[in-house]
Amino acid sequence: AMACAAVRRSAGRCESFRGPVDGRFLLYLADWPPSLWSLHVTCRYDMPSESFISMVAKRLPLLEQLVLSGGLIEQASLAALVDHWPRLRLLHARGCHTKRAIGKTLRRRLEDRIKDLRLPHPARYLLSVRAVPYP
Repeated sequence: AMACAAVRRSAGRCESFRGPVDGRFLLYLADWPPSLWSLHVTCRYDMPSESFISMVAKRLPLLEQLVLSGGLIEQASLAALVDHWPRLRLLHARGCHTKRAIGKTLRRRLEDRIKDLRLPHPARYLLSVRAVPYP
């Protein structure tokens, strides 16, 4: 509620937002005039699908900086960031994770387009082994 009030008070001049975000609030933020150029998500946030990113990107064409503090980001979502935000110059997603390692082609696309890039790490699923006594 406080974040919504702050965005309303900005009267469409919000250029930078730092705070907790979910999909609903991101759409709310994108509904205001498109002056937002920096977004820093301070909570664990699973990056939504490519179609959602496309919808938000159309409403926030000036976005140049995106920092994600944690959560899951799919490779298709990373590709959508490059495809739909041509002005994106900074992407920090080091606190996030992916289900598998980022492919070489996508990594190269990201590195070629985004000047300041910190990619997420693949999730590490640890197997617990229980010691069983030999009979």
